Amino acid sequence: MVKLIIGHARLILIVISITSLLALTFFLTEYPENPIELANIEQNGPRSFHPGNMPAATRDNTNREPSSPGAIRLETLSQEKNWLTRCQLPNGALAQTPDSDRVIPYFSNLAARTLIELDPESARRYMVWYLSNLNRPDRWGLTGTIYDFKAERYISDTDMGISGVVMKSTRNYDSADSYAATFLSLVADYYRKTGDIDFLQGHLDDINLVAKVIEDLQDKDGLVFVKPGSRTKYLMDNAENYRGLMDWSSVLKEQGDMSLASQYKDVAAKIKYGIDQTLYSEELGTYAWSLSFLGRRFPREGKWYPDGVSQLYLVTCGVISPQDPKAIKIWHDFNESFPGWESGKKKDEFPWSSVAIASFIMGDYHRALRFLAWAEETFLINGRTYPWYVLESSNLVTLTKLADKANEANLAPLARN
Repeated sequence: MVKLIIGHARLILIVISITSLLALTFFLTEYPENPIELANIEQNGPRSFHPGNMPAATRDNTNREPSSPGAIRLETLSQEKNWLTRCQLPNGALAQTPDSDRVIPYFSNLAARTLIELDPESARRYMVWYLSNLNRPDRWGLTGTIYDFKAERYISDTDMGISGVVMKSTRNYDSADSYAATFLSLVADYYRKTGDIDFLQGHLDDINLVAKVIEDLQDKDGLVFVKPGSRTKYLMDNAENYRGLMDWSSVLKEQGDMSLASQYKDVAAKIKYGIDQTLYSEELGTYAWSLSFLGRRFPREGKWYPDGVSQLYLVTCGVISPQDPKAIKIWHDFNESFPGWESGKKKDEFPWSSVAIASFIMGDYHRALRFLAWAEETFLINGRTYPWYVLESSNLVTLTKLADKANEANLAPLARN
């Protein structure tokens, strides 16, 4: 599934072994989502919010080759962390950019995982905001979902410089399933890294309401519908759904709720079964990126999104391991179809830093490092213009950490300014 944007995340540690790398990757995945009217979604792909739906901006160095692969200046990285934290509004919500009035929880969930590393309290404030804005129920009758919002900032005290924000719900969301799934992974990651049992216990019932969204949207084949009223099931979303429920199940198990942990693990297992048995084609050797009244829709040659990138979510979300022959084929075919993606050579304006994360997971460090250098030259030193947004920012911080780990392990030499 592709997600609203205005664009497209996961992982934090890297170990020499690709297997370990995969396990950690589950913590930081990103997914592109795109908005389009429901009719167009069924026709063109998941998420009504695709990067390409944002207003265009002038950029003349999209395809410039990076000068020093893997080099991200320390000063630039510090500025990036600052840019990311400035996306947080006074009420805890995360906007698409520091100056944006749009809050799309899917992207915010993924970006907040990086906030856990930078400022755990900021991540906690975001999660509290999310849970305080759950629908009970939404306009389709589903409880535990959350709408997108538009934020109106104001200054309440000019002398003190105190600012506030008024949130206006759009009464809509791109995908009920992936919003829920990415939030569950965020909560699990936050708990693992902070051990904040007070937050967990104080919001347990609400978090389980979020988990139940996925269960309520599950079809008989194990796959999960994107939202109430839609008969479409997306590969990307279902990979995220699997990851989110597995992450939350592990937390519940640790807390001693074996019954609920088993329940959600079973839902996740059915999702995986549906992906393997329903979306995969032995004949084509690939997965359908969606299933709807149109039938199964398989990747079209040279089509970046959702066709090509959707396959990578199977790896970044841990549905299949990077050593699996299917994963190896997916990565090989992707690079055959999109040569030079790491230098911006693709028919899509968005950076798609999530693809570079997949590159790390697959052990293809040099492509990932070339992406880092290209992203810095194209976006960071040029003022982070469109289509740079909160998810790309958080993923870049994560990628830099992965690059440092790879450098320490002598997996790929880096040049550091």
